[in-house]
Amino acid sequence: MTRTTVPVAAMPEPITAPASSPAGTPKRPVDLSTIPTVAWAPLNEYEAAAVTGHSVKTLRRLRQEGTGPRFTKLNGCTVRYKLGDLWAYLEAQPKGGGATASDKAKRCAGRPRKAVA
Repeated sequence: MTRTTVPVAAMPEPITAPASSPAGTPKRPVDLSTIPTVAWAPLNEYEAAAVTGHSVKTLRRLRQEGTGPRFTKLNGCTVRYKLGDLWAYLEAQPKGGGATASDKAKRCAGRPRKAVA
């Protein structure tokens, strides 16, 4: 039996979350390829931020306002998100479509230009 090896250059790079984060939130890169794809998988807030595209600070604010994705607190302090709840939250968000030609015709002319003397 022969063993084949894959060259290192041919292996895909792991997908990581953006390294930028707002002030006060520690940077913690997340490898999205390690997150399980089952709907009941519990994710911490850093992994949830990587999945949703929000920052951890935004997820904390949404949690405080009660408008973000569903979450569970373990032992009263550890926050976990279910992957299925994150998918449902993202699907419930409004979709953008952009302006069409008919929308542009409905707009008024705008502010008149200043007369040049």
